[in-house]
Amino acid sequence: MSRRLALPGALVIAAAAAITAGPAAVASSTRADQGPASSRPTSNPVRTASRPSAGVQDCLDLFSAARKKDTSAAEEPDVTRGSGARAYGVLKSFPQLAPGSVTVPVVFHVTSDHLLTDAERARYERMIAAQMDVMNASYSGATGGADTPFRWRLAGIDYTVNPAWYTVVPGKTEKAMKAALHTGDSRTLNVYTGDIGDGLLGWAYFPKDYNNGRDYLDGVVMLDESMPGGTAGKYALGDTLVHEAGHWLALYHTFQGGCTWSNDFVADTPAEAHPQFDCPVGADSCDAPGLDPIHNFMDYTQDSCMDSFTPGQAKRMSDAWQYLRDPVKG
Repeated sequence: MSRRLALPGALVIAAAAAITAGPAAVASSTRADQGPASSRPTSNPVRTASRPSAGVQDCLDLFSAARKKDTSAAEEPDVTRGSGARAYGVLKSFPQLAPGSVTVPVVFHVTSDHLLTDAERARYERMIAAQMDVMNASYSGATGGADTPFRWRLAGIDYTVNPAWYTVVPGKTEKAMKAALHTGDSRTLNVYTGDIGDGLLGWAYFPKDYNNGRDYLDGVVMLDESMPGGTAGKYALGDTLVHEAGHWLALYHTFQGGCTWSNDFVADTPAEAHPQFDCPVGADSCDAPGLDPIHNFMDYTQDSCMDSFTPGQAKRMSDAWQYLRDPVKG
């Protein structure tokens, strides 16, 4: 089988902010459930450093942010500053699309560091089929919460042997991979899977400025073993792609603006001062009404804790589709 992350204990996600018009990413860290207290995330688990790595800096140059290991040297940008985040946050409003009225074709680009055996291909195909089931259950409200306009149809799977792409991180290698593999237009979700590098679980590009000469960058890059049946522990139920597809449809993290009035630009997601991890029932990090939305797909809790989008998020995704991905004329 393919090389996998050798991680002691369960995977833990470290905190980060989403970024306007750039990749909002998911990353993994390590934790032994019975390990020392210093190994566990705190209420503010983001560590900063004086200078990000070259690969992450290249990602930041594309207006990006990453969910990352707490040992990462990257300093995450604050998208709540300046006019750009606010301008993108408030989308043009359109009549809301009916539940299930948009079917998005999804193409999986499976990368590996060796020629896959028939058994390995069959395993990936089972995982992808299960992932599609999770996507449709999550976006239809079957797991809880709002029924959104979006359903997802598997349109293709291709396989590429390329060790550099298999362990891709944001940057030049990512661009080369996507330039070679990307297919479809702004209405097609391209998903790139592999044993991606730097401890990442995945990242996605927001739909803004899709047609600015870098259309091929659009899509989601994700850890293959985060799909259902994978080996990523409590992050192997398929919610990484659910989360990243939310970014692909212009959703911010629920903790985007902290306890500010604008927060994630969705009125019915309670304000949240910082990301939550595991499944801390009753967490309440802001004085504003409502508990932290730990069950929302756009927080950082573990897969078994996530189960819903809000009606406001469904409306924002509907607006983003009509404004940015399938523009309404006039």
